[in-house]
Amino acid sequence: MDLITCDHAHPYTARPDGLFACSCGELLAAADIEPETGQVWTVDTSGSLVLLADPRTALESAQDALRDLQEAEEYPSPSAVRQHAVQALQEALEVLREAAAYGVTP
Repeated sequence: MDLITCDHAHPYTARPDGLFACSCGELLAAADIEPETGQVWTVDTSGSLVLLADPRTALESAQDALRDLQEAEEYPSPSAVRQHAVQALQEALEVLREAAAYGVTP
């Protein structure tokens, strides 16, 4: 999770009118938020605008890792494939857990 901040490193927080404002007065509209590929934005419980890893990408990674675990014996080095797949699965599950904690689902 990373806070979305203005140029002066002040976090943006939600306002009742649907805009986001930082403490120095800059405003940001939801339509102007452009997360990088593989990220999504949401608002945390304090009203701050945050970036998270995209849970849809994590779900795809988890599915790929499970497929690799099932097919590991077909590769020249099954133990290396299993080890890589388990690590990828753990990373994907952590992203999914964090997203779920913010109420973001794939």
